[in-house]
Amino acid sequence: MRGIPDALVLFSVVTVVTPGFQFRARNASDAAVSKPCSLGEYTAKAQCMQSQYRLVCKDGFASYWIRGIKRDITHLRLQNWPGECFNVARLQYHYPELVLLEFINSTSLKSFKGQFSAMNKIEKLALHGLMALWELTPEIVSDMPALREMDLRGNSLRHIKSPLLTGPRSLERIYFAGNSWDCSDGGLDWLAMENENGTIRRKIVDYDELVCHQQLYRGKPLNKVMDIIRTMRQTCPEPCECTMTHVVSDSAGAVIPLITVDCSNRQLENPPSELPPGTTTLRLEGNKLNTIRAIVHNPQYKKLADLYLDNNSISAVKELEGTEWFSTFRVLSLRGNLLKQIPVYAFDKAFQYNNNIMHVFLGDNPWRCDCHYIPRFQSLLLKYKRVIRDLNDIRCSKSSDKKTSLIQISTIPLGNICGNDDVMPISPINIVNLVLLSLILLVIGRFLYDWQNFKNTGELPWLSSILP
Repeated sequence: MRGIPDALVLFSVVTVVTPGFQFRARNASDAAVSKPCSLGEYTAKAQCMQSQYRLVCKDGFASYWIRGIKRDITHLRLQNWPGECFNVARLQYHYPELVLLEFINSTSLKSFKGQFSAMNKIEKLALHGLMALWELTPEIVSDMPALREMDLRGNSLRHIKSPLLTGPRSLERIYFAGNSWDCSDGGLDWLAMENENGTIRRKIVDYDELVCHQQLYRGKPLNKVMDIIRTMRQTCPEPCECTMTHVVSDSAGAVIPLITVDCSNRQLENPPSELPPGTTTLRLEGNKLNTIRAIVHNPQYKKLADLYLDNNSISAVKELEGTEWFSTFRVLSLRGNLLKQIPVYAFDKAFQYNNNIMHVFLGDNPWRCDCHYIPRFQSLLLKYKRVIRDLNDIRCSKSSDKKTSLIQISTIPLGNICGNDDVMPISPINIVNLVLLSLILLVIGRFLYDWQNFKNTGELPWLSSILP
């Protein structure tokens, strides 16, 4: 029998120095963290003070106050609860006559365990200073028949669900100000779709004071953002998806939305006729569009900044010339269409006077490569190479001519395009310039001739002799 204790000692030594023990120690620690949160975990430093029917406890419950049932306490305030969770079901067992329950400055508290049963009598629930609490689940309060008021101001709540307001049948008012509301991830979109004078909106006493705290909408009034989301949802064209990517404020403080409408890969033959107010980006990639006429002539598109038309069947963009949108747009993408040429002069003029332009994409189109077109097109590409961002993909169409087939247009030698028998093209504007230059030279030559003739003979020019 003596060999057995020796074996146990040897086994203990082995387990201390091997990783297996550390693994089990972590499991034990995890089990300790995941065990049901108990009201009796924090009695050592707890301090509780009773004043008639009121009880205030700090840093947990003193042992006496979690023994048996305390029917004489109707008002309970818990300050600095040290745990990450709190068991409300056990609380109701010990304090069945509670009317007011408050949690104050419990910065470690992240969640509540269990729920109040229909037997509880709590009329007001107040949570303040719970900086680790992101959401209060509706199940906690759904069966509270007497609950009339919830004061949730000054926490770190990011989301709420509608049953939190509709579950308690006697709930009259709720306060939400001073929380870190996340207006960007959809957790509050249900609130946007509620009627302005609906039952839920009326219960939120300080609705107009709520402020968005996440990056996209930081500092913007939540009610304004929710109104914009509601309008966006109601006006979003089928079968597209609409997203508010950002909001800004103008000089007068009005909230202006920046909305993206995504209609990509929807088999559309025509663009949507209407867009939500504030739409700045429209994505129409991967559809069956063959013209942009409906886009450039639609007043709804005038304030559109970014337009993506990749991978359609568009063969011409001459409709852009002279339009207001073409002189104010920010991004235009025409990749993967059937473009063979563009109006170079119109693009040059628009690029020159457009102060908003950032990116243009023209790659993966079957570009025409002949001596009449390429010199002007190449000049445009090189002049605006900081704007036209996909020069490597702007290539001549595939052909049997190895000198031009799929060659990058911005770097192709013009000698490969214009042979000895070709005549370099002269654009219409250059023809006009040559005519004007000829006329100017003619006038100057005539003036010099008349002046020399007057010096030699004293005769006035013929034109001056017939003038009155």
